Amino acid sequence: MACSTWLKNYGYAGRVNEHLLGLVELEHRYRQAGNLGILHSFLLVERIKQTNHRDRAMFEETYGQAMVGRAAGRTLYDALKALAADTRCPLCGVQAVAQVDHHAPKDKFPLLALTPLNLVAVCGTCNQAKSNTFDLEPAREAIHPYFDDLGADRWLFAHIDSAAGGVAVFQAKPPGTWPHIKAARLQRHFTKYHLADRYRAEAGHALSIRKRKDTRTLEESGPGGLRDQLLADADEYADYDPNSWQAALIFALADSSWYLNGGMRGI
Repeated sequence: MACSTWLKNYGYAGRVNEHLLGLVELEHRYRQAGNLGILHSFLLVERIKQTNHRDRAMFEETYGQAMVGRAAGRTLYDALKALAADTRCPLCGVQAVAQVDHHAPKDKFPLLALTPLNLVAVCGTCNQAKSNTFDLEPAREAIHPYFDDLGADRWLFAHIDSAAGGVAVFQAKPPGTWPHIKAARLQRHFTKYHLADRYRAEAGHALSIRKRKDTRTLEESGPGGLRDQLLADADEYADYDPNSWQAALIFALADSSWYLNGGMRGI
């Protein structure tokens, strides 16, 4: 165990060993609940069990000092960060991962403070937005990147506000076939992490980069040729992630008569 020396030096080794079998069994039930789509119900029960746990401070200190603050434990911490696809934060898809977040906050779930399935690599902005909250309402349950599959349905859309000079306005629109709670959780996620504002900022930069290319395509091929090129570009992004902000942006450009008729020149 990477933290074993620290645990011995601080006199925690014996107490942690007493918990080992229980922690392994707890992780198994966590995984099972996540796979069955009942993680929130599982955590509601565990919250009652773990509130004011006598070893809360020990587990919090072990995570902060032994896993994050020391070289041996930091190897595990960095390995968790490396799990993120393309080093992108799974909560926003914008920034690079920089920290590890406890899906179930360690101050409320101390026995999950060291559970790998409860540790998610995220960016600093998303980690700060999430903080240590745990919502009791199912419709406000946080998205867990390891277990919540939002599928291939498009839910991220954008439109181009020509009156504002070509600003991209993003919206989360869950499919009507989704269950109410799943749709509400997505809307909560979109709002909590300020994704509309963050995607708009990314889109502004992207438009500044591609406007020269699109102007040239417009001049050579006309609005129809530009639309075809935009749709081809959007499909490439959507093939990788149908709900990437890039795909939503370029589909919006292809739908904008303002942009197709030269609006990009004023950006």
